[in-house]
Amino acid sequence: MNQTVIKDPKTVRKIVEAERKRSRLIDDKKLSSLKKAEVGSPVLILTPEGNPSYWLVPLLEKGFACGFVSVELSGRVSRLGIFGSAPEDSSSWIDGSFFEKPPPKMLFEIEAKYLGLTISKPIFSYDANPSRWAWRVEIRDKDQIRSVVFMTPGGWYERASETISPGSGNEL
Repeated sequence: MNQTVIKDPKTVRKIVEAERKRSRLIDDKKLSSLKKAEVGSPVLILTPEGNPSYWLVPLLEKGFACGFVSVELSGRVSRLGIFGSAPEDSSSWIDGSFFEKPPPKMLFEIEAKYLGLTISKPIFSYDANPSRWAWRVEIRDKDQIRSVVFMTPGGWYERASETISPGSGNEL
């Protein structure tokens, strides 16, 4: 069976725009902040091995993501959500630049901690579960993965190499 795989961010944007017009978004007060939000640039989330997994689309208000839409590679919308406990909880919104590139301050901290080791090129991936999206870098000592670091909107953390899947290995 041949399944269509959406590779074009423009198509993903159109899918998200159509989803925002559906009644559950219009009628659900918990999702009210998403009605007026701008559709951000779709981000292709990769598996830990570096293969396409799904699209994550931030919904932006004044440069901050107030919510998101997850779109499967087939084009089906699988999740739609807000950041924070309520639509007006703007203190929980994420800086929109997080979806474009890893936070420079976090990268600097990671590079300082792992001075002398090889740090892979960051990929937008996830930790163990696709709903736990984050920027991912591998820390290598020669040809061995020493650990994997995940950068989330709230900070960064690492996992020992025994607890993670090998990634793409693309070095910075």
